[in-house]
Amino acid sequence: MAISSFGKILTVLDLFSLSRPIINVDIISEELGLSKPTSYRYLKELVSAELLQRLSGTSGDYTLGSKIAVLDYISRTTDPLVQISIPFIREIVKRTEFSCLLTHLNHDSCIDLHDEVFQNTMLLSYGRGCPRPVFVGSSAKIMIAHLPKQGILDYYQRFAKELADVDFAHNENDFLIKMKKIKKQGYYFSNGELDPNIAGVSVPVKFSSKEPPLALTLLASKNRFEFVNLQKLITILQENAELIEKKIAGLANQIEEKTL
Repeated sequence: MAISSFGKILTVLDLFSLSRPIINVDIISEELGLSKPTSYRYLKELVSAELLQRLSGTSGDYTLGSKIAVLDYISRTTDPLVQISIPFIREIVKRTEFSCLLTHLNHDSCIDLHDEVFQNTMLLSYGRGCPRPVFVGSSAKIMIAHLPKQGILDYYQRFAKELADVDFAHNENDFLIKMKKIKKQGYYFSNGELDPNIAGVSVPVKFSSKEPPLALTLLASKNRFEFVNLQKLITILQENAELIEKKIAGLANQIEEKTL
């Protein structure tokens, strides 16, 4: 499908990352295959919309604009999935003394929608809006496991090398078997996959029959997990995931009734 002119302009935003918070016209031209006049036009449009801002005193460097922060604030404070989940997540943290995340599966990354950290625990690879790879970690595995077969195969085909490098799966059939097992057991425990010092256990939050589930995850140091009852933690997660699902279903029914 051809990308609209507006869609092409928005591809500029994909060039930003934690390792590259500043871009310039040369980066846009080179990585998006655009002429410099077109790149400057895109930059002008994005600055006008306050999605980018030009850094003063530079030769044309740009960073994300104030509208990004506004949109994140709106999303964070009004997203019904997040707002419904927050009280349950806070109760989980209080009860377990672990950190807890709510995570969304993106096309090529996992994105945390909300995090509650226990007593200022440092979890550098996690946090709201911080993208994580989809080939390691408990959140990614539990969400991918609940995709249709073709969706699971799509992830394997795009990340086959990475999955082999971490010794998780070396062919499609191996990957499918492991995803089927994860879905059947209803949780996935990750021990140092993303961060060598951190372990996590995730369960699905099924909020839609048309979308992959969210992941509800408990995180702590690997040492901390050695001294707890893992099955009890899983039960706590599953009980709260079910309560969140019921709340979301109730909200969906209310919205449907109002539209009738």
